[in-house]
Amino acid sequence: MGSIRTFFILAALLLSGPALAARPIHVWEKQELTFEAAGSYTNPYTQVTVWVDLSGPGFNKRVYGFWDGGRTFRVRLVATAPGQWHWTSGSTPSDPGLSGKSGGFSASDWTEKEKQENPLRRGFLRATPNNHALELADGTPFFVVGDTWYAA
Repeated sequence: MGSIRTFFILAALLLSGPALAARPIHVWEKQELTFEAAGSYTNPYTQVTVWVDLSGPGFNKRVYGFWDGGRTFRVRLVATAPGQWHWTSGSTPSDPGLSGKSGGFSASDWTEKEKQENPLRRGFLRATPNNHALELADGTPFFVVGDTWYAA
């Protein structure tokens, strides 16, 4: 009986191994942090401001989050360069469920093949240096193609 139980425990551990492994994080890929407020607020939308101070290679900024119903707050962020990234949370008013949390992650670049599969993996859109066109963050030209139904 004990050997059967041991077999099932080992099988469960082996099968759950890949599910426990962290998914790789790439640059320009949205990450979402979720926080649960310890306090109760009559109108969290207007009464609470939540943020994370995010730092990484060539980057150090405050990223604000939003209330997502109940006591849940979320902050969405993105790594703009490969390397180690760290964040520390804060809130006004200070709430133990929202403030003082910290974490980090390692971001890696996409392969050239992955960038070919999805050109938006090259970064956010921005104006070219002469402000006459658009390009992606890595300098790749971006040509906007669209259509409207103004005639309708």
